[in-house]
Amino acid sequence: MKRVLVVGAGIHGLVTAVREHLAKNQVFIVEKRKRIGGRGTSEESFGHQLEHGPHLLLKGGELHNMVKKVSRIKPSLRPLRPNKVMIVGHGMLQPLDNPKQMLAYKLGKDPIREDAVRLISGWGQDIPERSKALMKGRLCVVGEGWSGIVGRLASTLEEVGVPIQTGMKIVEQNEKGVVTSKGIKIEADIVRMCDGSPVGDAVKVSTLDVVLDNRPLKGLHGLVKGDVAILNLAAIHSKKAPGMSHFSCIALSGGVQAIEDLLDERVSGWRSHIITKRHNNSITITDSRGQLSDGVI
Repeated sequence: MKRVLVVGAGIHGLVTAVREHLAKNQVFIVEKRKRIGGRGTSEESFGHQLEHGPHLLLKGGELHNMVKKVSRIKPSLRPLRPNKVMIVGHGMLQPLDNPKQMLAYKLGKDPIREDAVRLISGWGQDIPERSKALMKGRLCVVGEGWSGIVGRLASTLEEVGVPIQTGMKIVEQNEKGVVTSKGIKIEADIVRMCDGSPVGDAVKVSTLDVVLDNRPLKGLHGLVKGDVAILNLAAIHSKKAPGMSHFSCIALSGGVQAIEDLLDERVSGWRSHIITKRHNNSITITDSRGQLSDGVI
């Protein structure tokens, strides 16, 4: 048995801690923030859970399998349907009623649709596994939100006696362990750094989450224009703002303004129907590894 210190209580850190525990090591987690979850946390506002932009869980992926393994209750998943996502000025992401367009996409002769698939499946990253999963209905919205995934992992660790200490910032790492900003020394045989620090260059995007009191997109699951995507989580999963709209949006460039411009263009008057709203002008989604949560873990 080894003493393993995991630095960071985001999804990466929690999954790492579970794996180390299953390897029969003594595990301890420290987190510099007061809340766990990192960029996978949700924030309750007016009864709605707002996240840092859209999160889609790969059904059958590493993270999903881990949660199923350690949790007695399966997460509530509903798939994003590509035949219900519109590429503005080009048609549906998956044009089931247009065999000619479907064939062109499969033959690699539809760059606009290819870019849209890459945007939705990997937020601009080329991840073939997720692209295929999108077109087969295996990229899903989690009813409990991304914080539900975090909560299940944290509960499992609590049940088996793995402590999580929040509000503890690590400022030094040495051969015996680490030192906190308050001068506390924590001894460990192995230190796993899962604090979200990027490997190489960080890839940053802008996000916007907004809940509206109406349903202007009817049954559409989403809109794509250029490198901006709008997903209506309420149309995908019944637990998300039933009877309303919960738009979770991302822009690879152009900032939050690019998202709002697309909303102004396609969802006229949306500002007068806002119940709650949250945005990030710049947030890291990946690094030079080009992987999302399922790949990083």
